[in-house]
Amino acid sequence: MKSFEDFSKEMLEKFKQVNNIVLEEMEEKATMCVGEIMARTPVKSGTLRRSMTHTEVKKVGKIYSVKVGSRIEVADYAEAVEEGHKQTPGRYIPAIGKKLVQSFVPGRHMIGDSIEIYQRELQDSIKNRIKSEVK
Repeated sequence: MKSFEDFSKEMLEKFKQVNNIVLEEMEEKATMCVGEIMARTPVKSGTLRRSMTHTEVKKVGKIYSVKVGSRIEVADYAEAVEEGHKQTPGRYIPAIGKKLVQSFVPGRHMIGDSIEIYQRELQDSIKNRIKSEVK
């Protein structure tokens, strides 16, 4: 029969193992998510696509988090592409050599859609790894 100390050590080890699994899976899925976002991002100069990244996975209390999206220097532009933006029809834009036709350009939702996909995958992969590795 195990002593309480042995049981405590065993549970602490399992807790560390689960913690490492969550951190590893979040890092992997965040990296994959950035790749998905980059593939979905429209390209003119490539700046927006190259700006996609993720932060380091953090754990504060019981909460694990990682931020995925564009770097701050292109945040306004990224938000306009992601969510859509208003524009003035008839205005001439020299960069494209045309007059604007639409009053609203719909968003591409490349960040939000990709995050949604990988959040689901993350939950499944964490559950599967814990079932197979923590015994």
